Amino acid sequence: MASKAETSIVTSLRPVLAGLPNGANIPDSPQLRDALHGLELFLPELLRYLHPEWKSESLDGVLPLVARKIGDSSAEIFGLCLLISDQTTAPIHVRLQLCPSSDDVSWVECKLGEFGEQGMMRSKYQSVSATTERLHALSGKANMINWFYQITYDRRRG
Repeated sequence: MASKAETSIVTSLRPVLAGLPNGANIPDSPQLRDALHGLELFLPELLRYLHPEWKSESLDGVLPLVARKIGDSSAEIFGLCLLISDQTTAPIHVRLQLCPSSDDVSWVECKLGEFGEQGMMRSKYQSVSATTERLHALSGKANMINWFYQITYDRRRG
């Protein structure tokens, strides 16, 4: 059974993705913002299964640089996330597929944070303009980041 956050992601993204060709950017809209809010709640749920430190951590925002349709009922989000515990930002890359017959996420791959000398690097959230500048500095670099967390969840495999 899908969580409320998972249902929010699916019901928000499904109609948006249905109207887009593969590879198209997902336009900013209330539906995209609802899906991003759902990710704020859903991704920490998944991270808590494998990483005990996430029992006291959560997300306070997902700020996309890239939001696009990557396949049938599939989306990719790449940008920054805001960590609730200390209001710092870290890079995030999410790929997910919606289940065609229910309000579930079929599979999700999430990469979050970047390795640094002291663990996961965090940047203090300063202002919208500084965050926008940091977002644009990430452009085209998703595959060059040494990701701190990498999780994959596939509902079909349990």
